[in-house]
Amino acid sequence: MSTIFEQPNDGPLKAVDGGSSGAPSLDWRKIDWRTVAPFAAAAALLAWLAWPLLSWWAYEFTKPESYYAHAPIIPFFVALMLWHHREAIAAAPKKPNYFAFVVLLPSLFLLVFAIKRDMFAIMSSAFLLCVWSSIWLVCGNALVKVVAIPMAFLAFMAPLPGPVLNDATLRIQMMSTVFANKILHLLTFNTHLDGSVIEMENFSLFVDVPCSGFKTLLALLTFSGAFAYLVDGSPIKRAGIFLLSLPLSLVINSVRIALIGVVGECISADAAHTFHDWSGMITLVLGFIVLFSLAKVLGCRKFAGWPIF
Repeated sequence: MSTIFEQPNDGPLKAVDGGSSGAPSLDWRKIDWRTVAPFAAAAALLAWLAWPLLSWWAYEFTKPESYYAHAPIIPFFVALMLWHHREAIAAAPKKPNYFAFVVLLPSLFLLVFAIKRDMFAIMSSAFLLCVWSSIWLVCGNALVKVVAIPMAFLAFMAPLPGPVLNDATLRIQMMSTVFANKILHLLTFNTHLDGSVIEMENFSLFVDVPCSGFKTLLALLTFSGAFAYLVDGSPIKRAGIFLLSLPLSLVINSVRIALIGVVGECISADAAHTFHDWSGMITLVLGFIVLFSLAKVLGCRKFAGWPIF
């Protein structure tokens, strides 16, 4: 039995029986746009205020060898998450919670302060807190609980602070190099490891920072997080799918580095460079194959409500 809304002559909107079960439908003609307009204006004002941050994000997403080239697709994933739980969102009671000002006002002051001081990492955190607390203020606790994970997922768009990024990149760079060297040994190639350089008989493979695997890790964490949220299955199974992306990214990137070494040793250095330029796509495809295969093994049969197996 579905629920529709009608307007009696002598009272407010009320739900009436309409056929089959489902969430309440939304009649756009009955929205009080005079109430919505101030919130839309506040959102536009926040976007204008945060324009320096948004411009920096755009630069970080599009610069050569960016670690965040996948970030522009994150809003699509968030929209898909919200659509997947549209019935729960429609059914959740919406009631403003003014306690959210306790978070919103300091976040706004922090955002302005960070913009004045060009503190981009703090800007990102303050902006996201403004977005989250604004939703809490307008819609209240019940809706925030429903959309908590999709809203938290927006944090994947925020570039990491430079020192954190450099330290994580260096660690993964060395781990990827060591694992790639072990793979080449298993393939019976004679190698010598010197720091981040794998010396082979006819080819020297330097695992530079862009090849460290941290870019692969960030992308796979993002995609596996969205995938784990959108597939059906128990929370434990979905958490396992997400956590797998950590070792998976390291293994796949090590395989990619080893394959570059094989191409360079068996064909030529030019062929290795060409393979390197296309190998990033190979790692993501392999990652998707492993994630979908794991979901199938765990008995997950649907993705965002659509059957995939």
